[in-house]
Amino acid sequence: MRVWLLHSNEPTLPLLLDRLQVPNGTRLPVQLESTCIIHWGCFQPQRQEQLTLQPVKSQLRAAKPEKASALLKLHGIQSNWKSEGQRFSYEYRIPVFHLQALSVFQKQSAVFYGTQLPPSLPKSEEGGFEELSIETLSYHAVRSKREAVKALYALGLDYGVVHIGVRPGGELVVLEIQAAPQLTERLAELFADAIHQFAEELDASYIGKEVALLGADPEFLLRDMRGKVTFASKFLTKDGPVGCDAIVLPSFRKIYPLAELRPEPSVEVDQLANQLYRTMQMASRKISDDTLEWVAGGMPVQGFPLGGHLHFSGVWLNVELLRTLDNYLALPLTLIEAPTTGRRKPKYGFLGDYRKQRHGGFEYRVLPSWLISPKVTKGVFALAKLIADHYRLLPSRPLQDVSVQEAYYTGDKLAIRPLLPALWNDLVRLPTYRKYERWLVPLKAMLLKMDAWDEQQDIRRKWQIGPYHRKEESSVHS
Repeated sequence: MRVWLLHSNEPTLPLLLDRLQVPNGTRLPVQLESTCIIHWGCFQPQRQEQLTLQPVKSQLRAAKPEKASALLKLHGIQSNWKSEGQRFSYEYRIPVFHLQALSVFQKQSAVFYGTQLPPSLPKSEEGGFEELSIETLSYHAVRSKREAVKALYALGLDYGVVHIGVRPGGELVVLEIQAAPQLTERLAELFADAIHQFAEELDASYIGKEVALLGADPEFLLRDMRGKVTFASKFLTKDGPVGCDAIVLPSFRKIYPLAELRPEPSVEVDQLANQLYRTMQMASRKISDDTLEWVAGGMPVQGFPLGGHLHFSGVWLNVELLRTLDNYLALPLTLIEAPTTGRRKPKYGFLGDYRKQRHGGFEYRVLPSWLISPKVTKGVFALAKLIADHYRLLPSRPLQDVSVQEAYYTGDKLAIRPLLPALWNDLVRLPTYRKYERWLVPLKAMLLKMDAWDEQQDIRRKWQIGPYHRKEESSVHS
């Protein structure tokens, strides 16, 4: 088995150890055959060369409320470690392990209901929290699950118990994070099952050769001659290879202003780029008004954030892959973003943002819409494919430094630019780098020059779509 649990005999840990079937102890063996070390508690030294869940440095940082709150705020997460006297409509405690919320425990605030609990809520157990059925979670419980996973990831943690309050207005607030959870019988059962599942998935990922199937669903806006947005729903339906996508208003009403391209996925970068170009041609036929500009990027029009989501199949969704994508893809790409691109952060574009897909893969949701040009698009595809196929050979984590995270969210290119050579040297050493070199070299040149893309230009010009189409050209253009 490739997993080892390293602990310091924390007070409630025997509840977990009694159920655990992975090797564990207070010291690592001299000849350690395990690939991954799970730290439980922060009293053991960390081996830098090993894959580690729950790094000691992250645990120590999470234990300091001021530092933890500042870091969560950077990622767009509200927190308040001093919650006494505050009113919350709901409170949840959510155990999380490796990107998965294991269950939800709810406490109903007596402030709003006096001594009478709603009939739908079971009587509280010790501590006032009751485990909910995962199949029938409320809207706020589902949101809190996502926020718990997001909060741990933001702090550099891989598991924990997150206490979340829901204010009367619906805002979520992180009230406490236990990086070394105080276990109950039920929590020990949940964490033991999760560790076993992680160990099995880790083993399986090494046994089978992973080859990433890459897909995408980038968005763009239609803008008229007055600079106003024309809703894509005027021309496009919700489904199909070319469709419209929603923005949810504060009133929870959905509008469909965004155009979205959904090319067929491929294991080959050039094939995916050609499929994307075909969807753009389809969009051009459906969008009958040629006077409307197509604009992409992060937020070319105020109030309309755009994404360039990437889809991955055939590769295991795990925290190391996400952090590698953050460090080797999202961080460097900041160097060519326009000043308006960063307006979508941190509500959108926060590090580690992903969503599981029904087809079994996942969607990496961090990037803005890279449809700006074929050169940028193919560079992004090549970099994403290279990372997904070789992420275990890419060890650099500049984003572990809080100052680098600040630079990412504020778009401080001068702070990020010196990090690029070391990251790129790691990429050049990868076995298949030369296969993608023709797309990566132009992207690297743009990154080094910090050559900001223009979110106000009509992307059809560089893609040679619609009125800009050249009949003599038949492939995707640079």
